[in-house]
Amino acid sequence: TRPIDTTILNCLPARIVSVTAQDADDAQVNLVAALGEDGSGAKIVGRVTRKSQDALGLVPGQTVFAQIKSVALVASGG
Repeated sequence: TRPIDTTILNCLPARIVSVTAQDADDAQVNLVAALGEDGSGAKIVGRVTRKSQDALGLVPGQTVFAQIKSVALVASGG
C-alpha cells in the first residue's frame, strides 16, 4: 500500500524486475524496478539491506512503491 506516514516526497508505483546480490554473504541487495503499476515505465536501480528485503518479501514481479530519498546519476553508454 502507498505509505502515508513518511516525509519522503518521491513515492512512485513500480514493479520489481530483479533482486541480486554479489554473493550469499552480502548484507545488501540490488533491486531493479520498472516504474508504473504494470512495470511498463523507465527502470530504476536501488540498494536495500538483505534484512529489509526479507522483511518486505521483495521478489521479482511484485508491485511496490519506490520511496526515493536520494539520487545518484550514472552515465550510460548509449
